Amino acid sequence: MIRLLLIVTFISATCIMVVAQDNLNSPKDLILLIGQSNMAGRATLLPVDNKVIEGAFLYDSLNHWTPLKNPLNIHSSIRKTARMQKLNLGYTFAKKMIETNTLNPIGLVVNARGGTKIQAWVPGTFYYKEAVRRSLEAMKEGGKFRAVLWHQGEGNLNDDDDTDYDDYFEKLKSIIHQLRKDLKNDKLIFIAGELNKDNPKNIRFKSMLARLETEVSFAGCVKSEGTKTRDGTHFDNEGLKIMGNRYAEKLISIMN
Repeated sequence: MIRLLLIVTFISATCIMVVAQDNLNSPKDLILLIGQSNMAGRATLLPVDNKVIEGAFLYDSLNHWTPLKNPLNIHSSIRKTARMQKLNLGYTFAKKMIETNTLNPIGLVVNARGGTKIQAWVPGTFYYKEAVRRSLEAMKEGGKFRAVLWHQGEGNLNDDDDTDYDDYFEKLKSIIHQLRKDLKNDKLIFIAGELNKDNPKNIRFKSMLARLETEVSFAGCVKSEGTKTRDGTHFDNEGLKIMGNRYAEKLISIMN
């Protein structure tokens, strides 16, 4: 009888430990990262970037939550070749959210692809559907999406005039509104980031993105001033880390 009681006690304790472990590895506060190459990440990974961030998780290509580790876009279902996936802004974003104890634990779903225009991301397109598909899979563990981080625009920067940028903004709003429906959160926060380009077209593009702050609820825009690129288009290592911190600061500001 005593032996049977010990076995039952052991099994019960084991079950409790398994449930606790499952909860630990299933973050409830989720963030979706989508866009083109600067969101995919093209900056060189340094040795310091190989550290796992405790309390931060990444949704992998096998539909499991794993400790967050670079490169983050390696699990994207639409990415280019694996060797192109390097540092992106999600790493310092997650680190900042953990350090400020704003979202801890936190889970990231990263599904970006370089060289894409916004036309490839509007609702109904393959890239949009893949982002939603992976997000819904990630939600099966009981999590809820709190925000979407968006960095895209290089592919549309050379559009002809302000009319095209107005069209871009309308497409962006359609993405935001549909994501809120599909991810079941009508207050889903949406944050976009500026490009780093020194030309008149980018000045107009930045002005267009800034409209998120006043024309779309629960949305914001991150400034790129003070950052550098490694090739005129892609943020360098330091630049992406700065942008990641700014995305986190903007999210914290909107949440508050």
